[in-house]
Amino acid sequence: MGLQKNFVDNTYVTSVMKLHRNKKETDNCEVRTEMTNSDQELPEKECGSSALPQSIWEVRGYQRVCNGSHVPFCLFAENVVLATGASDSPVKLDVEGEDLPYVFHCISDLGMAMSKQNLSRSSDPVLIVGAGLSAADAILCTYNNNISIIHVFRKRVDDPSLIFKQLPKTLYPEYHKTYHMMCTQSYSAATGLYPDYTSFPEHCVVSFKPDKNCILESANSLKVFKISIALVLIGTHPNLFFLKNQGQYLGLNPKKPISCRQNPIDIHPYTFECTKEDNLFAMGPLIGDNFVRFLKGGALGISSCLAKRHKKKGKLIVNEGGGESPGSK
Repeated sequence: MGLQKNFVDNTYVTSVMKLHRNKKETDNCEVRTEMTNSDQELPEKECGSSALPQSIWEVRGYQRVCNGSHVPFCLFAENVVLATGASDSPVKLDVEGEDLPYVFHCISDLGMAMSKQNLSRSSDPVLIVGAGLSAADAILCTYNNNISIIHVFRKRVDDPSLIFKQLPKTLYPEYHKTYHMMCTQSYSAATGLYPDYTSFPEHCVVSFKPDKNCILESANSLKVFKISIALVLIGTHPNLFFLKNQGQYLGLNPKKPISCRQNPIDIHPYTFECTKEDNLFAMGPLIGDNFVRFLKGGALGISSCLAKRHKKKGKLIVNEGGGESPGSK
């Protein structure tokens, strides 16, 4: 599609800042884009008063090149889209033993751990903590590898806020299979552990021990189980360190950190533009869209908004890509 020239690999953004220029700077400005790699340098471009808006985004960072060195860059953009996802910083339980080497907080660690420890049906169970989609993915992966599972979560199985109750069965049969097991294979003193999967609703982890014993707590009892590994998947926080105040001011509640569930970035529903910052857009988990299939809607909404604005300003070339722009005559 000819889009490859618009992508730069191995690039890390360290700062996104809005600059405001006074009239003198607007009438006589020069914008320079520094080198984005060791072999290419974009030429300087002089601009008049209409070339750039009164405020513009400055994006700084560096590109890691073949020899391992870092080449800094500085770009100026009229619009910026935040699409960094929300998986940078996993939420922790803050319990004893959570830093032990058999306790993990990222689903990508599951396959490596299963392979490294040669887990099988005869191994001690894998403990999975959480009741979201990441936990469900971990359950499905472990279950399909014939490894026993202990699944711990705080909510009741009939809690209406569980994500599984909000998903159509026909579109997400695998998640409803997980939810069915959560409801029908719960632990009780009479049944004990099921061979493949056992759920522990309304339970929480008290501690992890060096001998791989895990202590669970319910409203009226403590339980101890020997496990092989633990996977804590109770949510993640995005890392927006490159924005002012970590981007907190962009949230629905500007007094709290940005969170995919509790405090997503506040946007206009059709344009995906941040309500608290013009020309800054957001999409994906940052605004609470956790499914890949939703990303297309965000990208299309932003593209449509920008196209309409450019057309309104007379910057969009029409007539099958080769004619004059509107208002040029």
